[in-house]
Amino acid sequence: MEEHYVPLNKFDIEPSIDDLFWEEKIKRAIQDCNSVNALKEMATLLARICTQRQGVIKGLVKDIHLFNNVLIDANDIANPELKP
Repeated sequence: MEEHYVPLNKFDIEPSIDDLFWEEKIKRAIQDCNSVNALKEMATLLARICTQRQGVIKGLVKDIHLFNNVLIDANDIANPELKP
Protein backbone atom coordinates (compact mmCIF):
# COMPACT_ATOMS: atom_id res chain seq x y z
CA MET A 1 0.00 0.00 0.00
CA GLU A 2 1.32 3.42 -0.96
CA GLU A 3 2.12 5.89 1.81
CA HIS A 4 1.42 9.59 1.47
CA TYR A 5 2.20 12.59 3.65
CA VAL A 6 -0.57 14.80 4.95
CA PRO A 7 0.14 18.27 6.37
CA LEU A 8 -0.77 18.70 10.01
CA ASN A 9 -3.09 21.62 9.16
CA LYS A 10 -5.49 19.13 7.52
CA PHE A 11 -6.55 18.04 11.01
CA ASP A 12 -8.90 19.94 13.33
CA ILE A 13 -6.42 20.75 16.10
CA GLU A 14 -7.65 24.11 17.33
CA PRO A 15 -7.54 24.62 21.10
CA SER A 16 -10.81 24.19 22.96
CA ILE A 17 -12.44 27.00 24.94
CA ASP A 18 -11.20 25.28 28.12
CA ASP A 19 -7.64 25.26 26.78
CA LEU A 20 -7.83 28.94 25.82
CA PHE A 21 -9.22 29.83 29.25
CA TRP A 22 -6.39 27.88 30.94
CA GLU A 23 -3.81 29.60 28.71
CA GLU A 24 -5.12 33.04 29.69
CA LYS A 25 -5.16 32.07 33.37
CA ILE A 26 -1.51 30.94 33.19
CA LYS A 27 -0.45 34.07 31.28
CA ARG A 28 -2.04 36.28 33.92
CA ALA A 29 -0.46 34.28 36.76
CA ILE A 30 2.96 34.72 35.14
CA GLN A 31 2.43 38.45 34.54
CA ASP A 32 1.25 38.99 38.12
CA CYS A 33 4.02 36.92 39.73
CA ASN A 34 6.79 38.73 41.57
CA SER A 35 8.65 35.67 42.84
CA VAL A 36 11.51 34.20 40.84
CA ASN A 37 11.05 30.86 42.65
CA ALA A 38 7.35 30.77 41.78
CA LEU A 39 8.16 31.59 38.13
CA LYS A 40 10.73 28.77 38.06
CA GLU A 41 8.09 26.41 39.46
CA MET A 42 5.59 27.49 36.79
CA ALA A 43 8.22 27.12 34.04
CA THR A 44 9.08 23.62 35.24
CA LEU A 45 5.40 22.65 35.28
CA LEU A 46 4.87 24.07 31.79
CA ALA A 47 7.94 22.20 30.50
CA ARG A 48 6.55 18.96 31.96
CA ILE A 49 3.14 19.58 30.37
CA CYS A 50 4.73 20.38 26.98
CA THR A 51 6.86 17.24 27.07
CA GLN A 52 3.87 15.09 28.03
CA ARG A 53 1.68 16.57 25.28
CA GLN A 54 4.46 16.16 22.70
CA GLY A 55 4.64 12.47 23.62
CA VAL A 56 0.87 12.14 23.22
CA ILE A 57 0.97 13.90 19.83
CA LYS A 58 3.77 11.66 18.56
CA GLY A 59 1.88 8.59 19.78
CA LEU A 60 -1.29 9.70 18.00
CA VAL A 61 0.66 10.41 14.80
CA LYS A 62 2.13 6.91 14.98
CA ASP A 63 -1.38 5.47 15.42
CA ILE A 64 -2.65 7.47 12.45
CA HIS A 65 0.12 5.98 10.34
CA LEU A 66 -0.43 2.42 11.58
CA PHE A 67 -4.21 2.42 11.27
CA ASN A 68 -4.78 4.76 8.31
CA ASN A 69 -1.49 4.57 6.43
CA VAL A 70 -1.10 8.35 6.65
CA LEU A 71 2.28 9.95 7.33
CA ILE A 72 2.91 13.36 8.84
CA ASP A 73 6.24 15.08 8.27
CA ALA A 74 8.40 14.88 11.41
CA ASN A 75 9.14 18.62 11.10
CA ASP A 76 5.44 19.33 11.66
CA ILE A 77 5.54 17.69 15.10
CA ALA A 78 9.07 18.57 16.19
CA ASN A 79 9.72 20.68 19.27
CA PRO A 80 10.31 24.33 18.37
CA GLU A 81 13.79 25.72 18.80
CA LEU A 82 14.26 27.64 22.03
CA LYS A 83 15.49 31.16 21.40
CA PRO A 84 17.16 33.04 24.28
